[in-house]
This record gives sequence, C-alpha cells and structure tokens, in this order.
Amino acid sequence: MFIGRPRAFGLLVLLGLSSACSGADEQSRAERADVAVLSYAPPSGAPGYCASLAGSTQLTRIPVAIGTLTARPGDVESKLALAAAADDLRVVAEQVPRDGGTADLGASIDDLLTALTDATDGPVTDSVRSAISTGLDDVGRLVQPVCDFPA
Repeated sequence: MFIGRPRAFGLLVLLGLSSACSGADEQSRAERADVAVLSYAPPSGAPGYCASLAGSTQLTRIPVAIGTLTARPGDVESKLALAAAADDLRVVAEQVPRDGGTADLGASIDDLLTALTDATDGPVTDSVRSAISTGLDDVGRLVQPVCDFPA
C-alpha cells in the first residue's frame, strides 16, 4: 500500500485500515464514528462536496469492509458496506464540476468508484486494494486545500 504524507481524508481511511487489522475493541471504536469527519465546519465559500464528504456515514466503513473481504471474500455485510460507501461517493461526484480546476478530482472519484465496484463484485486482490488506497489518497489530496478538513 502506498502511504504518502498524511492527508485528512486519506489519513482517516488509513487509520481505519489499520483498525481492520487490529483487535475487535479497536474495530468497534472505528465503526462507532457516525460521520467521516467529526465536528467539521466548511470554510466560507467551500463547495458543497466538502460537507458531503465530511458528513458521509458510509466512507468510514471502507477499511473494515476491505479487510474483511480480503479474509472472507464472500462476506455479504462487507459488500453492502462498500456499495453504500460508493453511493455516498456518487453523491459527492454529482457535486463536483467536471471542468476547470476540479476535473482531476472528478477523475479521481471515478477511479475510486471503479475500485470500490471491483472490490464489491470480485475478489479483493492486491491491485484492488492498491487502487482503493491510491484513490482515497488522491481524493484526500485534492479536496484538502479546498475543504480544509481538520488534521
């Protein structure tokens, strides 16, 4: 897995990935988070997709679902969690203009959606895990300057 410098959104998911590989007590703490970024107030003029990302109740489930599907490829609950996370991400994608300065963000979200669909539909291979990790990192890197998520 590629881990660059910490980014709020990417870091959140990476922390979740580490909880997927740790004990049940740590997993339950990660699963109790109701939203992706607690107590987030978007900066003045921030696009609507910032609040949508921060308010997602499903994106935080990606790490545990990927970890579970790696160990138990047929786990229905994990597949449903990934599908729900993809639905949340589609809402965000609809809010991102596909021209100008946000074209890269739109493409990164599309790539992440493809990777989540691959994980839902088939086995979670190293390349699928890498695509999800890279996608989360890319989306986090691109939204952070605009959304100013807390570290």
